Amino acid sequence: MVHKLRDLVQNFWLFTKDDAWTFVAPNTIFGLSSALAGRVFCNHSQSWQDTLLRAPLVVLFNWATLLIFDLANQRLPESVREDALNKPWRPVPSGRMSSEAVRMTMLACIPLVLILGNMLGAGPQCNGIIILTWLYNDLGGGDQNWALRNLIIAVAFGLFNVGSLRVAVGAGSEELELSYHGKMWTVMISAVIFTTMHVQDLKDQLGDKSRGRHTAPLILGDHYARYTIAIPVAVWSVIMSVYWNMRQWSLVLILLGSYISWRCLMLRNKEEDRKTWQFWAAWTAVLYILPTIFS
Repeated sequence: MVHKLRDLVQNFWLFTKDDAWTFVAPNTIFGLSSALAGRVFCNHSQSWQDTLLRAPLVVLFNWATLLIFDLANQRLPESVREDALNKPWRPVPSGRMSSEAVRMTMLACIPLVLILGNMLGAGPQCNGIIILTWLYNDLGGGDQNWALRNLIIAVAFGLFNVGSLRVAVGAGSEELELSYHGKMWTVMISAVIFTTMHVQDLKDQLGDKSRGRHTAPLILGDHYARYTIAIPVAVWSVIMSVYWNMRQWSLVLILLGSYISWRCLMLRNKEEDRKTWQFWAAWTAVLYILPTIFS
């Protein structure tokens, strides 16, 4: 029994570990930072001690909802073929679990995650993420058109972020109302995701091609796709600096964005593309903490 439980926990980690830096870490930072910004973002304020005490719950919300997405995504036959090329250590291509076992696990986990989301005060956001998971995976929304794929992910990020804020503020979150800045910031972050998320596709072109996925690098070509990432990253770095009136700190954010843009254009191999994607994830996390610092 203990051995099976240990294997299950390890499999859950293997399902989610490659996406944790893209979803769990930044979205958790968004929720905590927005909660710490207090009434700049919503009609609720609390001490930083209370916010940090709820950090594990914010992580749990993001990880649990991500797990459902990854279970749905990695059980599909085309995903198994892709992962055999790009991520052979994942549970299905490595032989740790069968696709049928993943399906059965997902059937058991979805009700539990929905219950968890409602208990944490983020029921509507959790429900929306499950629906988007269905659209993205089972209905092929993540495969047929790279812009549609980015749009689904951008909307999902909005739900993850608002849900993270609701979990972070805790009691009374059912009456939580976002302020103008809260709504604007959530939309702006989703716009950042929509225009730059395909940076993660640069490193996965071999596997994506094998499953016929229509990602930006494969449809636009690797050369032009890189410009559709590099330019928005640089532009958004400037826009965010102006929006939050960062003044002397603007240079730091702009230099970071410029470095990511330079990497995207100049360092063109799978290993460097993976590092560029990691820098991009760090850049989004920096964006998420701006309200706390400059509000």
